[in-house]
Formats: sequence, C-alpha cells, structure tokens
Amino acid sequence: MAKEWSWLRGGIALGLLSAFAFLTYKPLGVSTSYPRTVALILNPFAPEFVESNAYFQRVPPVIDWQWMLVLGIVVGGFIASRVVRRGQTGSCTPAVANASRGDAQGSGDGYGSGGTGALQLSVKGTSARRKWMGFIGGFLVIFGARMAGGCTSGHVITGFTQLATASFLFAAAVFAAGIPTAKFLRRKGWI
Repeated sequence: MAKEWSWLRGGIALGLLSAFAFLTYKPLGVSTSYPRTVALILNPFAPEFVESNAYFQRVPPVIDWQWMLVLGIVVGGFIASRVVRRGQTGSCTPAVANASRGDAQGSGDGYGSGGTGALQLSVKGTSARRKWMGFIGGFLVIFGARMAGGCTSGHVITGFTQLATASFLFAAAVFAAGIPTAKFLRRKGWI
C-alpha cells in the first residue's frame, strides 16, 4: 500500500468531507478561527478591549468546532509529514515548486510526481527569507479573507460543494492572479 495519496484520491476525500459537513452541520471554513485565537490570547490581558471590540462581539473568543478543525489541520499535517517522510531530513518542498525552477526532480508527468500522480518530496534547504515571505503572505491572505468575510477554503471547497457561482469566479480569479504573481516573484528571486 502506498504511503501517500494521489491528488485525485485526496480531492475526492476532501469533497466527501465537505459535503458531509455541509449536509450535517455547516460549511467548512477556517479563517474565523484566527481572530478568535487573537481574542482568546488578548482576553486575559485586556478583557475590556475584547468585550468592547465590535468585531470580537460578532466573532467571540471561543474554542468551537472550527477552531478544532484548524488544530486538526496542523496536527494532521505534522503526522502526515512524519508518515510520508521516508527517512528524509531537512526541509521538504514539493517537487512541483522545483519543476517551476527547472530542477531535475520535477521531471515526469509535469506535476512533480514522477509519473505516479502522487506528489513527491525533495529535500531542499529553505532560506529564512523564504519562510518570512511565506509567513507575511499567509498573514496578508488571512487578513484579506477576514476583510472579505470569507476565506479560500470557504469559497473553493465549500462553495464548489454548493455549486455557488461566486465561488467558481473567486477560484478562477485566485488562480488567474496567483500563478503569474508567483512566477514573477520566483523569477525575481523573492521567493
């Protein structure tokens, strides 16, 4: 049995989970957990600020199912990285990123899978600058998601499950803007 899932198997599993969540409780989403976490951290130090803040009144500082989902994503990602590790050490980046840089590990089916359909890992050192750029980029994405009242997982995963037109348009816009931006930043050596 393979230690890693193909993109197709993972996508089907995520789609089934999303449909199950939507039908039994509520749509999946994670971005609200971040301001909840900020409020949970601030509450012991500045309870009057948290209580009087209009945003935290709409998004109260509680540990709910969504917060536990985010924790599960982090813990599950860590466990999966250990299970699929295959004795490698160092920082791992998907071979898809290496293929965009023209590295040899990206050969195969054009998706860094060596023709298997599964994402292979290659050991590459990750610079501190790249880690900071990733952190800043992630912060900007979550900030924008909260400003917009939703996140990519809410739109793409849950919105697709609901066949929402706005979610299909959002996903098209994300990829139409994200791919050329990532290529530009990579060419400049910024990531």
